[in-house]
Amino acid sequence: MAAIICLFLAAALGGALAAAFVGQTVKVLGDVRVTRDGADMTVGPGTALQLGDVIKTGAGARLRLRFVDGSILTLGENTTLSIDIFAIDGTNSSRTVILTLVDGIVNAAAAKSGENKFDYQIKTANAYSAVRGTKWIVATPNGATNVYVLNGQVELGTGASQPVLIPAGNWGSVDAQGQISPVAPTTPELLQPVLDATSDTGGAALPPATTPSPPPVQVPSNPPPNQNPDYQRALKNNNGRGGGNYSGSDHSGKGGYSTN
Repeated sequence: MAAIICLFLAAALGGALAAAFVGQTVKVLGDVRVTRDGADMTVGPGTALQLGDVIKTGAGARLRLRFVDGSILTLGENTTLSIDIFAIDGTNSSRTVILTLVDGIVNAAAAKSGENKFDYQIKTANAYSAVRGTKWIVATPNGATNVYVLNGQVELGTGASQPVLIPAGNWGSVDAQGQISPVAPTTPELLQPVLDATSDTGGAALPPATTPSPPPVQVPSNPPPNQNPDYQRALKNNNGRGGGNYSGSDHSGKGGYSTN
């Protein structure tokens, strides 16, 4: 009887641990840490991520991670992201994912579910962005929330007012007072800095945190004067240096994404 009870408890514990695992780190540049159960741990490539983890990148750091549903996120420097809810069934046909961007910038590629039971959100202090399978960037400059849509469409809202739908090649924002701005085209001049701010490809590894780091990239908080944008030119000219480091997206419901 004791042996049976031990086996039962071990199976239950193993199931709980498996349920807590939500993904792992793929690429780490610079100082990246995870706070788990009140303790900080250093992150390296292949570090397992769990529900409730709070991920923090230091100055000049980058982190690319992959969730078990195939979604990929790249965190820029000085970014804090918490994994609040990550519920997915065994067939990846329904998901509820809620992440909170406490501060900084994140480039996200959410793999689409096979069915319509899908809720994938990145929240900030004053807004949320919800998708159904797309690529987008969320940044928090000066207490605002900026959302840049690279592919698909994103719903931007605050919960207190009517949300707006942002299609690919456009961006929207919520200011520090909770006011949603009109959706506007994303010009190359506006897009390139946020792509660079989430780039984890290119040259040699960043210097260790003990050496002076380059000045942080300033994420624009206001659009330039309205003009005819050339959004596709910005993505092509990026040449793998920014958020374009995800390819092979499958919006048919298979959720296929791969990294370069």
